[in-house]
Amino acid sequence: VNFASRTPLLSAPGIVTFGKTRRLCNMATMSATCPELAPPGWHLYVAYAVPKPALGDFDAGAEVALSLQDLREQFPGFDQARILSIRVMRDDWPAQRSCAGYDLPRETGVRGLWCVGDAVKAYGNGGTQACAETAKLVVDAIVAERAREAAPARPVPV
Repeated sequence: VNFASRTPLLSAPGIVTFGKTRRLCNMATMSATCPELAPPGWHLYVAYAVPKPALGDFDAGAEVALSLQDLREQFPGFDQARILSIRVMRDDWPAQRSCAGYDLPRETGVRGLWCVGDAVKAYGNGGTQACAETAKLVVDAIVAERAREAAPARPVPV
């Protein structure tokens, strides 16, 4: 849910994670770190929610309604905010390539071919952060492998 408000609803400059909500997972104040994203006097936000079930079919309208209800309960001024867009990511356009616990390995079994991205993330990770982290883990593995290959052979003691 992308929305804007004339009054600040959240002062945190990063992402805030929610624990006791129906569907709302996290929310970011985009204009706190990039004020140029919003017109003067406006605050820009993006909120993320996860449907139930997270894998498989779900009623998009009902899930959006529950997400908006969470936002109203968490932020009393939310009803005065302007909703800019609501995107339901699923099927051919998923939010992430896999859910925690359903990830693939980074190693493929083919020398020099690795997987990176949000389908090979570490447990509890996701999205862009997971893409960056898995890319770093793969680069570290490649560097370590090349260092082992380049190391001179040690003589075997007799």
